[in-house]
Amino acid sequence: MITGGAQGIGAEVSRQLVDHGARVAILDCDIASASRLVAELGGAAAAFEADVRSIESMTTACAAAAELFGGLDAVVANAGIAGPAATVAAVDPNAWRTVIDVNLVGVFHTVVAALPHLRQRRGYLLAVASIGAVISGPTVSGYMASKSGVESLVRSLRIELSGSGVDVGIGYFGLVDTGLARDMLTRSGLGAVMAALPGAVGRPIPVEAAAAQIVAGMARRSRRVYAPRWVPILVDLRVLFAVGDRLLAVWPPMRRAVRAAERTEAHP
Repeated sequence: MITGGAQGIGAEVSRQLVDHGARVAILDCDIASASRLVAELGGAAAAFEADVRSIESMTTACAAAAELFGGLDAVVANAGIAGPAATVAAVDPNAWRTVIDVNLVGVFHTVVAALPHLRQRRGYLLAVASIGAVISGPTVSGYMASKSGVESLVRSLRIELSGSGVDVGIGYFGLVDTGLARDMLTRSGLGAVMAALPGAVGRPIPVEAAAAQIVAGMARRSRRVYAPRWVPILVDLRVLFAVGDRLLAVWPPMRRAVRAAERTEAHP
């Protein structure tokens, strides 16, 4: 079962899983797009309308998917949004909260709704986070806070589920060539952060490559899934990168990005 499965990384993971012989429940609030993907994939996939912000919606969708397929062996909590590009001082608080509701609370709701089914099958859960969990992201603080929250949620969950037979992984991804990544690169301070990194590090990777790592991680029931290859270094050296916040704060391109974000979003 994949949340946010109708497009982007979720859709490509669905395609690759079906190619590997899996049956896939595609959950998305955009049921029209999910249904088109199911039509492409055939009888091995089914679409379910679900809003990760609602525990009732997720509970109903998980139960329906488990009933249709006879259970849930693996769940990918993938649904996410970028949110507005604005400083903390200028952002619309409701828009900021929406990012947390989708990206963090949505993962929590997915876990709560899916856990009874995963316990029955001694299954596997993968929560999709981001390098946003470990680097700074000026003008997209909601997104970065949500991804840090997902990381902490997974760490807590692993301890709670120890001995249950359910394994829990987290996906750390750099820039992946999706609409979400392109949007964040062009209109937020994250673009300036990535531009400061060397060579290919700041360039998006194909969505197929990221999806392949997720599928391989599911097969191994991995604790950590990465893409591209340099991401583990970034995750493991996060303390050193935190020191770089002071340098980023005075870097001219970053200051320009912050000023632009304060102009484009007016605090209500």
